[in-house]
Amino acid sequence: MKEGHRRQVEAMLDEAAAEHDRLVSYLSPDMRASLPVDAQGITRAIDHLAAAAGFSDSERRALIRAHGLNPAVLHARVFGSEPLAQETVIGAFVEGARVRADALAVLADAVGGEPLGQQVRMLLTANPPPVGGRGTGVTSALRDTYAAHERAVVLIATNLDDR
Repeated sequence: MKEGHRRQVEAMLDEAAAEHDRLVSYLSPDMRASLPVDAQGITRAIDHLAAAAGFSDSERRALIRAHGLNPAVLHARVFGSEPLAQETVIGAFVEGARVRADALAVLADAVGGEPLGQQVRMLLTANPPPVGGRGTGVTSALRDTYAAHERAVVLIATNLDDR
């Protein structure tokens, strides 16, 4: 019996969360605070779902191409290994969230048409990335955004299973 997409996506998310927990357990508290979220599971799930939905390799790459233009990547290209300011780190997470939100909307439209696309967009707009890289609520808002992305990939996977 073939494992459903929802189960595969949930396993990807769980595995990525465990990897993130292992990684941050080796870091100092300051360094740990600079990595409040991890998108590896979401990114893997997007790629898996895009393949399952029949996207070509180039279409799948296009979904995540903008990841190469986030603030942390651009900082590294200009300044090399100079330390990143907290605002730059948060900015990279926020920009990654925006890229994934766009990819999730495209994927939802392709998998379930307008009804699923609207459902995913409502979920994502209810949990937008934080504006700016400072403030007490930035980390919490970022975690909420990433959690919404996880719910969106599970929703898309469930829709694929129900086809």
